[in-house]
Amino acid sequence: MRTKGIGSILFKQARKTPDIEAIRCGDQSISYNELNDKALSIATVIAKSGLKNQTIGIVGKRNFSVYMGILGSIYAGCSYTPINPNHDKSRIANVINECSIQLVIGCLDDLSKIHNIINENSLVIIMPNEKTPYSGFHGKSFGKESIDTIKQNNSPIEVDKNSIIYILYTSGSTGLPKGAILSHRYWLTFSRNGSARFQDKLKRILISQPFYYVDAQWLTLMACWTGSTGFVAREMHSSKLMGWMKQHRLEYCNFPEVVARQPVTENDYLPNLIAMSCYSHRPENFRQYEKRYGGLARDGYSMTELGCVLYMPMEADHMTGSGSVGIPEAFRQVEIRDGQGRVVADDEAGEICVKGDGIFQGYYNKPEVTENSFFPGGWFRTGDLGRRNKQGWYWYLGRQKDMVRRSNSGQIRGGITQSPGDATAVIGCSTWVKRAFILPILLSEKPGPLPDRKV
Repeated sequence: MRTKGIGSILFKQARKTPDIEAIRCGDQSISYNELNDKALSIATVIAKSGLKNQTIGIVGKRNFSVYMGILGSIYAGCSYTPINPNHDKSRIANVINECSIQLVIGCLDDLSKIHNIINENSLVIIMPNEKTPYSGFHGKSFGKESIDTIKQNNSPIEVDKNSIIYILYTSGSTGLPKGAILSHRYWLTFSRNGSARFQDKLKRILISQPFYYVDAQWLTLMACWTGSTGFVAREMHSSKLMGWMKQHRLEYCNFPEVVARQPVTENDYLPNLIAMSCYSHRPENFRQYEKRYGGLARDGYSMTELGCVLYMPMEADHMTGSGSVGIPEAFRQVEIRDGQGRVVADDEAGEICVKGDGIFQGYYNKPEVTENSFFPGGWFRTGDLGRRNKQGWYWYLGRQKDMVRRSNSGQIRGGITQSPGDATAVIGCSTWVKRAFILPILLSEKPGPLPDRKV
């Protein structure tokens, strides 16, 4: 069966609520109708390029260019993969080569960081931003025609729900990153479950993660289901979160544990907050969050390959602070198994295994890795430990193997290119870490002691 896939979510919402803000980023905003028009224009450019059924590289972190590029790719019936311009060049080159990317989309300042990695014959669509208001494209036979002058297609191209939409590369914590193949059905299931989880009540949502992670995209799609507004944080600063929540009257956020470590004040209460996701937080803190900030604090369990697997229902107040990550989402089956694939008894620990409609279709160009990731019957092996009690509630117990995430250069991922405050916040949230310190050092190109100015 062919449909308009996840593109239909925005397309229909643009006709239902054309003037409602779809996205706000800093002082800029774009309505559902404007976002839909931009996506149709980019889809038309892609169609004119002749690059059908290709994987498109979306370059950037948190800006309108990323939104427009992703939605334009979806409307054109293509798959896409996000590219972080600040990643190691070897990692970016690996993604571009493995996916045979011949078309990239981004704003000029992001594209300039990877210009020497992109194939010289590739088509590049340049999106506007605050620094470069020009929009256009170049490469192949295309000149510098403005995207805004392109005659639009009337609607998104129809696709099969099982067709590939997204190749998302994992963190690479166990080696080179693997590209998880995600379909339209994956995102339809993930985003609709997300909206239903909060009873379709959320209208103002904070999107604080970059677009090369899953969270930013399912939150955007979740907002589209109900005509809500997504507020995009240009950079994630835990010290600014409370100010953003109050300024924009936000009703939902992924809540960083480090925020709660700040001194309690009488201004902490957030009158508009409905719910906050508190993944992997200490169980004893959940009741304190709800009293201090005013919204419901809920845990859950998700993976790139699976979307959200387990969730804590809004009405499950009796489970708050229990440490449980909830019950299975719709279209997700969960079992706890031993190393031989046998289901263990209730309250016994084992590997969390998952199957269901719309999970990832395997790792891109890695058939052996894909095969080894499943037990017979389509049960994906998460590599995470968990248990289930007799009432059907699940607990996450940690990874089967301890890992330290490192980049190809051997650095802790994100610890150098991101702020020291954000790095210590991430590391310090672990229950195994009492205190975390980051000492930024600019490595010298020559051997010998570092001069004082380098530290």
